[in-house]
Amino acid sequence: MISSGLQQFIENIPKAELHIHLDSISPELLLRFAKRNNVELPFSNLEQFDAWYVLKDLQDFMQKYMLMASVLQSEEDYHDVVYEIGMNMKKQNVLRCETMFTYAAAHEGRVELDVMLNGLAHGRNAVKQKFGVDLYFIAAIDRTISPKRSLSYIKDIIPYKDNVGILGIGLDCQKKDYPAAPHIPAFELARDNGFFLSAHCGEEYAAGPKCIWEIIESVKPDRIDHGNQAIRDDRLIDYLVATQIPLTLCPMSNVALQVYQDISEHPIMALQEKGVFVTLNADDTTMMKNNNNLVYNYSCLADAFKLSYGDIEVLARNSLNASYANKAEKMAYISQLDDWLSENMM
Repeated sequence: MISSGLQQFIENIPKAELHIHLDSISPELLLRFAKRNNVELPFSNLEQFDAWYVLKDLQDFMQKYMLMASVLQSEEDYHDVVYEIGMNMKKQNVLRCETMFTYAAAHEGRVELDVMLNGLAHGRNAVKQKFGVDLYFIAAIDRTISPKRSLSYIKDIIPYKDNVGILGIGLDCQKKDYPAAPHIPAFELARDNGFFLSAHCGEEYAAGPKCIWEIIESVKPDRIDHGNQAIRDDRLIDYLVATQIPLTLCPMSNVALQVYQDISEHPIMALQEKGVFVTLNADDTTMMKNNNNLVYNYSCLADAFKLSYGDIEVLARNSLNASYANKAEKMAYISQLDDWLSENMM
């Protein structure tokens, strides 16, 4: 157990979250939307949800994930999801959040793209007005769709870039048998239109460092989502140290999906000690047990690795510096952090 002082420090220190999925809605919203949209689920209350939501592996998670996303069907639903994210940001003193959505995997065929994006835009504006926090989006490509569809998807996203606050294009979903290279034209178009690039890779042991190298060589990412298996490749570590490409690591998500049996096995701190640019994130927040939010990840990490106040500061500072904010925005965030530390550093 960490001290109450360190716990309070973790809760209140200004920080950013860079790897969190929009589609990961809370059980409370899930039940509300199911009722609103007449969607039948295999549970009808929170107790039944807890019994149903026992994860075996990543594949099991993805199947449950898709079922849960099916309750999102209207602009109001997407507004409410974004509003909940903003509320949780405020509670955790998250100054900036860059949240991902994967339209083709979890929404296409049920909701028109403009309905979804209008809901996100309205929700984002409401969050800024109500909570004073900055919420942006990353539109992820589903690896399993054709290169033609991914290219078309980027073309569809471009007109919404500024109004919705879409800063980046990512890559997500099934990795085995679905390499990133076929989607290079889509990523090139995204880059040409001012989007930052990222990709999920190197989360599971089986994918290993090879998956990360493939993303580096094909996507040329500004950030790598997960990337924890880099610890197994000294040459890759040297590359990450030299380039300072940030990793958006999600330790408690990895534990929940049984990539590691315990957070003490996670390589985040070992990677940082070697000079890799690491950030701490929640991934799929309220769909995990124990309310797996960002503060929970900080607290668990601090407990497992006996982190100091200074260690927490480094992780918070990393999160702000690794964001897709422009130079002026980053300076403002860092100034807020420094001002807060000057008043609260133990």
